[in-house]
Amino acid sequence: MTEFLAGVGQQLADRWAALVAVPGLLYLAAAAAAAELGQRHALGYSELSHRVTAWAASPALKSPGGTALVLAAVLAGAVAAGLAAGAGGRLVEAMWTLPGERRPARWLVDRRRARSAQLTAVANGSVDPVAVRRAMLRADRICLVEPARPTWIGDRLRACQVRVEAAYGLDLAASWPRLWLVVPDTVRTELGAARDAFASAARLTAWAALYLLLGIWWWPAFAVALVTGVTGIRKGRGAATSLADLIESAVDLHGPDLAAHLGEQPAGPVEPDLGARLSSRMRKSRWDPDSPLGR
Repeated sequence: MTEFLAGVGQQLADRWAALVAVPGLLYLAAAAAAAELGQRHALGYSELSHRVTAWAASPALKSPGGTALVLAAVLAGAVAAGLAAGAGGRLVEAMWTLPGERRPARWLVDRRRARSAQLTAVANGSVDPVAVRRAMLRADRICLVEPARPTWIGDRLRACQVRVEAAYGLDLAASWPRLWLVVPDTVRTELGAARDAFASAARLTAWAALYLLLGIWWWPAFAVALVTGVTGIRKGRGAATSLADLIESAVDLHGPDLAAHLGEQPAGPVEPDLGARLSSRMRKSRWDPDSPLGR
């Protein structure tokens, strides 16, 4: 047990360092450079080197107590920056999955929907198989179903819900907690890893926002923000695709197991009529006419 707890503690420490401490220290270093160099001498390496040398020779760092105090302050600053990035990552996730009912999000939805409809019309009206395939692929790159979210990531995650309901009649929001209890541990592990990758991409995008803010005082931070932001968004798209594919795969492979646990015995995949009945039972809403509570 002691070895197990030590291993868990080491894993938590490594994860904390990777997610919070190291990125926070890098941000503090950039902030220190911004404070010392400013915009006029943004690339003044020699000036920054002299300043760091002066800091190292400071009397405050000659005593163990002073050194410990400085290290504690640096660590606290790094943790604060990491926590800010974590909170920003959750905000980025919310923005990526923002509904499209209200403006200005609605304007972005209408634009994406119009573009998708245009490509679909080209595919339906063309007699050239190559042109049809090209238009279909371009429409799918916008969204696999009719767009209803202002962002590509939001629509990619929503598409798995729409496709599951169309294929099996299952309400994914109501089915997912029950399905999670049915799937094997290996499936949960893969889904958890995909979800962590999505959260990591959102945090990386939040770091880009923090560096963008730092660019007000030190312009090289704008370049860091650009690279970090583009990387975060690309990673977010890849993680959203993996997560949506894994969710659909879990329903494809274990939907009949869920039906069996709910008292049904489908001979094959869950049919839409059965899925609709199971969804009504799982929702347990008195506003659902198919639910016993709604009768």
